[in-house]
Amino acid sequence: MSKTALQTLIGTALIDSRFCEELLNGKRPALLAEFDLSEEEREVALIVETDSLQEFAVGLYERLGAC
Repeated sequence: MSKTALQTLIGTALIDSRFCEELLNGKRPALLAEFDLSEEEREVALIVETDSLQEFAVGLYERLGAC
């Protein structure tokens, strides 16, 4: 798994409020294409349903393991 890509994804969402909003509200597929995620990471990131960045990060962690 590309731990660095996941960290970059979450980090970008933390510092860019517009990116974060789009990540959580329907534009996730296009946004994920910008990161070097494995196929498994991309699939998991697409199925995590959440209303907050913290819940999204926890969902990734729980489904992908401690990377």
